[in-house]
Amino acid sequence: MEPFPPPDLELLEDVPFSAHGLKLDILRPRIRSPEPVPAVLHLHGGAWVMFGKWPTANVFLARAGFVTVSAEYRLAPGATFPAQLHDVRAAVRWLRAHASALGIDPQRIGAWGVSAGAHLAGLLGTAAGAELEDPDAEHSARVQAVGNVSGVMDFLDPAFHFGPQSLPLFGSALADCRERAALASPLTHAGVDSPPFLHLHGTHDDEVPISQAQRMHAALQHAGAKSELVELDGDHYINDTHRAEVEARLLAFFCRTLKHTPG
Repeated sequence: MEPFPPPDLELLEDVPFSAHGLKLDILRPRIRSPEPVPAVLHLHGGAWVMFGKWPTANVFLARAGFVTVSAEYRLAPGATFPAQLHDVRAAVRWLRAHASALGIDPQRIGAWGVSAGAHLAGLLGTAAGAELEDPDAEHSARVQAVGNVSGVMDFLDPAFHFGPQSLPLFGSALADCRERAALASPLTHAGVDSPPFLHLHGTHDDEVPISQAQRMHAALQHAGAKSELVELDGDHYINDTHRAEVEARLLAFFCRTLKHTPG
């Protein structure tokens, strides 16, 4: 197994970025570019209730010359939506506030994630409405590209069967919080000003049905935004079973949309 971080990459761990004590890890090339480069934020999965930052997921991007970040966000049920969205927005704003020191271009920031992390990345790309935005923020939390791997895009999708149990993200059953569930759905906010999206989803996903990616892709296209859908012959864990293809497609997508030449 390759050591982490690899010798060609530099890891800065446990950098505080939030008033809630959250931290992020920066993974970047040891040889710095003389020109500003794009940054990509990774958001971890875990059904919004477990796990934490995972910079290992960004190795393929850091090796291509991106400055990458993997950030924590508050977990349910201790924190319910929209706390998680506020946290990942704080990470993007932190990147912009420190763009000069990090050597990044603040106008070229992407986000990606798997499952719950992809849901939050999707919201970073779409939910800029006043009801979810911080009007007093000094820096924008908008991102310029979103990679969605097996993510929840529409909590009200009829094919997404939650049942009567309480959803930790909302602290109640879906039937009792449909308005908040709609607000938490990236699909609700899809618009012509949404950034380019790449959706990677398994056709046999029995945890987050592929209709999630299909519906989001259709909504973005209908709104006039750029969206690409790739359906893979796999289940919810295509990031493991189809890792090489997932990484290759994400890398090509971020290079194209963030105008970056791998180096």
